[in-house]
Amino acid sequence: WFDENFASEFGSIYKAVGLPELASFVESNVDPQTYVDRYNSDPAYKTWFDENFASEFGSIYKAVGLPELASFVESNVDPQTYVDRYNSDPAYKTWFDENFASEFGSIYKAVGLPEPAMGICGDGTKLVNGVCTPVAPQTNTGSDDNGATTNNDNNKNGCLIATAAYGSEMAPQVQFLREIRDDTVLQTESGSEFMTGFNQFYYSFSPTIADWQRQNPVFKEAVKLVITPLLTSLTILNYVDINSETDMLGYGITIIAMNIGMYFAAPAIVIWRVKSYRSDSTIS
Repeated sequence: WFDENFASEFGSIYKAVGLPELASFVESNVDPQTYVDRYNSDPAYKTWFDENFASEFGSIYKAVGLPELASFVESNVDPQTYVDRYNSDPAYKTWFDENFASEFGSIYKAVGLPEPAMGICGDGTKLVNGVCTPVAPQTNTGSDDNGATTNNDNNKNGCLIATAAYGSEMAPQVQFLREIRDDTVLQTESGSEFMTGFNQFYYSFSPTIADWQRQNPVFKEAVKLVITPLLTSLTILNYVDINSETDMLGYGITIIAMNIGMYFAAPAIVIWRVKSYRSDSTIS
C-alpha cells in the first residue's frame, strides 16, 4: 500500500514519517552507538562501511540515525569533559571556535549533548552563546570610612578541579562549593581576605590539574576520592550561624585544622605505624 501510494513521492517510509533514513544493516534492537564504536575500532568494518554506504549516507552517524559529531570526539570520553574544557580553557575555546563553530554552531552539538535551556546555569556562571560560562572576577570600587578607595573582589571564578571531577559545572557538589563561597565565606571581611589569598594559590595550579583529569579517567576518580573529605568538612557551615568575624574565624580555623588532620596528620601517623611495625618484625 505504501509503495503504491507514497513511495514515488517520499522515496522511503522513513522520509514519509519524518525519521532519518537508516542503513539496511541497522537492527532496531541494537544500540546505534555500537555501530559507531565498531566503526572506530574495527578497520575491516570501517572499510566495509566506507565501500558500501559512505557514498549514500556520508557518515556512520547518519547511517545509524545518530547526530553527527565533530571529528575530535572520542567514543570512550565523556562528552561533558569537552564542554568543561571549552568553558575553562581559553585556548581550547579559540581552537574550537575557529575550526568547528561554523559547522556545528556550539560545543554541545559538536559532542552530541543537548543545548542547555536558558536559566539552568549554576551560580557563578551565565549563559553565553548557548554555553554556561564562568563569570569573570568583578572588582567593585568603593570607599572606606576614611574616604580611601578600596577594591572588593567578588571572586566569581569557577571551581575548576571540582567541575572536572564531577563532570559538570552544574553538578550538586560544584554548586555546593559555590554557595559556601558566595553565601557564607565572602559575606565576612576575614572570609574575603582568605579567598583572595586562596585564589592566588588555587588558580596557579588548578587549570593543570583539571586538564589532567579530563585526559585520564583514573586520575579523575582519584581526585574525586581525595576531595570528598574536604566537601564533607565544609558541610559544617550549612549547620551553623555565622553572625560575626569571630564566628567566621572560629569555624574557618576549625575546618582548616580538620583538613590538615585528615590529609596530613592521619597519613603521617599511618606511615609511622607501618614503619614501626616493619622495624619490630625485622628485629624479631
